[in-house]
Amino acid sequence: MLDKVGLRFAGNIQKTKMDQPENNYATNLLSRFKTPEDKVDISSSNKVISFTGHNFEFKQNHNTIRYISFTGLQDPRKDQPIGIQMRVTGVKKNQSNTVEDPSKPQAASAPEPEFIQKGKKGKKGKKGQKGQRNQNVKMGPGVKGPINKLADSNWKDGQELLFTQGQMRTPEGTKNTIELNDPKNGKLGRVPDELSPALQPLLNDPEYMGDFKFELSNVIAGMTKGAATIGLRANLLYTGTDPEKRAKVQETFHQILNDPECSEKAMLYQEKTSPDEVLKRVFDHEEAKKAGATKEMESAIDNIVNVLDNPEHKNFLFVGHCKPDGDTLGAVLGMKNAMALKYPDKNIDCAIDDKVPGLFRHNIPGIDGEVKRPINKDRLGLIDDEIKQIESSPQDAITKAEIEILQEEKQDVQNPQNQLKPKAPYDVVVMFDVPTPERFSGAFKQYIGEAKKVVYVDHHPHRLGEWQTAQEKTGLNIDKVHQNGLAWVADAVPAATQLVGALASKLMPDLNKIANGEKKAADVFKTQDQQDKLKAMSAALVTGMSTDTGSFLRTANLLPEDMLKPAQQRPNFMPEGMSKWLMGLTDGIKGTIDKKWLRENISYDLDDNKIPDLDLTARETMLDYSVKGKVIAEDEKLGTIGLGIVQVDYDQMFDVWNLARKSEKIKKGKAETTFLDVQNGFKYGEVMNILRSDPTRHPPEKPNPKASKVEQAAMEDYESAYDDKRIAILICQDKKAGSLDEKLNIAEQNGLRLSLRSQEGTIHAELLANLFHGGGHGGASGGRVDLPGVTLTTPLGVEIDGKKAASPAAVLKQLHENHQVMNDNDLSQEDKKELCKEVKVVLDDSGKPCADLIKDIVVEMRKEDQAGKTKVVPFKGNNNIFKVSA
Repeated sequence: MLDKVGLRFAGNIQKTKMDQPENNYATNLLSRFKTPEDKVDISSSNKVISFTGHNFEFKQNHNTIRYISFTGLQDPRKDQPIGIQMRVTGVKKNQSNTVEDPSKPQAASAPEPEFIQKGKKGKKGKKGQKGQRNQNVKMGPGVKGPINKLADSNWKDGQELLFTQGQMRTPEGTKNTIELNDPKNGKLGRVPDELSPALQPLLNDPEYMGDFKFELSNVIAGMTKGAATIGLRANLLYTGTDPEKRAKVQETFHQILNDPECSEKAMLYQEKTSPDEVLKRVFDHEEAKKAGATKEMESAIDNIVNVLDNPEHKNFLFVGHCKPDGDTLGAVLGMKNAMALKYPDKNIDCAIDDKVPGLFRHNIPGIDGEVKRPINKDRLGLIDDEIKQIESSPQDAITKAEIEILQEEKQDVQNPQNQLKPKAPYDVVVMFDVPTPERFSGAFKQYIGEAKKVVYVDHHPHRLGEWQTAQEKTGLNIDKVHQNGLAWVADAVPAATQLVGALASKLMPDLNKIANGEKKAADVFKTQDQQDKLKAMSAALVTGMSTDTGSFLRTANLLPEDMLKPAQQRPNFMPEGMSKWLMGLTDGIKGTIDKKWLRENISYDLDDNKIPDLDLTARETMLDYSVKGKVIAEDEKLGTIGLGIVQVDYDQMFDVWNLARKSEKIKKGKAETTFLDVQNGFKYGEVMNILRSDPTRHPPEKPNPKASKVEQAAMEDYESAYDDKRIAILICQDKKAGSLDEKLNIAEQNGLRLSLRSQEGTIHAELLANLFHGGGHGGASGGRVDLPGVTLTTPLGVEIDGKKAASPAAVLKQLHENHQVMNDNDLSQEDKKELCKEVKVVLDDSGKPCADLIKDIVVEMRKEDQAGKTKVVPFKGNNNIFKVSA
């Protein structure tokens, strides 16, 4: 496997028995590959020889050879392009409004700079194009902007863009610009003004000019009213090979990435990255946190692959979390299709105890009819009982709608394609992306209990204690899973679908050969059914990675100490790079999965069609309730504290649900909107988007003057001294005793669902979620309050280990201490369980409503922020102490 060209990576670590004298093979390698940078260690006492180069490690002990190689003996990346990714600025004026009516010009936004001079073209420019490509776009009725034309075309990630040097007149004076143009469609926008000063000297230098190129990276948004503006991302690549020049370019890129003024405009460039390369990054990260972690993780991965590969295991069940998102759906569907490709004779089911949300329903290839529900034989009888119960109560429009919803649910339940067989025996049950028992269901208890093997794969902080406590409810014996070496938890990785992609590549080595160009997909997967499964696997995994990382922007689950490091040294697991690898598998077969497919298929908005005799659509009603329920928190001493909350009660949510269903029936004769779709509508609507957006990095857009009053009100923003530390929270009452909940059961008690967001690299959202028996990743978390009679105005209190908390400061202090324990890699899971104190919300007549409870804790966070410049918070994950703002 080793030669002068190098070693193609076939696994992270391989051990091989050699029929030759001790050290001969090593000595031969050493003579061929030793360089001044290589480290050589020969021990005569134990007859071990080892040496390490730039990209490989070799060790021989007697006749056993152990080597780790990353790509080859010559580092192939030293001549690969280096790059930086950026958001293209000025795109709004070069597009028409594509959501409401393509013929209408885009509403006026902030005045754009006036271009007064055009300069040099990029190396790919053509004569005669300079004036044409740089004319300001004038759009009238019926005219599409160049960005619309680009979005409508068969655009590709990596297609080259032209660039020209120019100048523009601004209120501050004349500035140099770098304009970006599409060869076919014209002007797109410009390099962000924050980046231009650093890039101009290189792009203007004749010695560098021929080695730079801009390429299109992604076209995003513009498919829904909630995100009506099409966004563009571009890559700037340096393709030269001169070491000194490369070093200078790399230094410039690093300078930009670590400039606070550029932090929201420039991103790390992610080249095509194989699952093996991602695993290498995961192993390095885990080993840096805890010695021996790599060996433990490798063992778990090998064990899981062996379970999947075992010929005695014929029947598999893959399950994800309730309230499914793209990551959990992508994980179960991606693994199902990968297994079906490798083992067409095995029975493989995937299931989630919830309906598929509208964002993914019908949109991911193969999802319809494949994601089943664990419905037992008693469900039909329960639905009949619920209908009778509602019919016996006073009738109104709500009860009529509830009966209609249950009747439709009954039809779904009676369709065997939608449900798991109640007594189906499964040899193996694999849980993907299920972080806590709160996001799981007891409906799988039977299947888990009867399985020969149970596997657990997740990318959230591991909640061992919670799973142990919930064993009776869920059927999951998490201790046994760990004892069997079948738990793989990589909590720094931003998407569970990346872990599934790694498993799929290990099951099917041919995928690496397709990705490397050694084989063609059509030659490996020859039938249409196989090619459909390959596309379905790729689409599912890419969907999960994209939706769980904000269109690939979140490269890791970052902690505060990570944000203190230079951008290029922070954990980065290449979700976009791995997606490129996955999408590339479908090249050359009909129906290629690519970023264009992703943009056009994975989008959703609540129904926005007018219903006769009603003023507002379902979507406008959702926005209206969001605006009316919006609270901008203030403190007497601190003023506005950078906390925005949207509160919505059950009746308001049901009203939106009912309106959406009515409109769908008028439009297409069938209602598909679920209660979860409504919750997601509030969660991802304009009001919440603005509340969680940092206006210092994303200046608010002016409302479209042609938009409705409700839509304009939804775009209103606010200011505070904490704009760069904003926290946004949605509190919705999703359960009301005696009414239908999201699983279409009549709820026995009330409940609140919380969605919490804070800025990247902070742990504010995660800390607050832990107060509400929830969890997540730093700045993106969720929680619940399920208590008798609880509403948005019910007074609540906090207990710590069963005792009433003395103050909000005491609550925050304990949340911090629990978080520190949970992230201490020197502690065992049992130690963590023992050291963490239980912090929970309880009914308290002397307490405060949920929103006020949160506000008091955020006030304490802001006090910490004020002292944060000198506050030292220890993180023991890598045995260092970092100075951070808590």
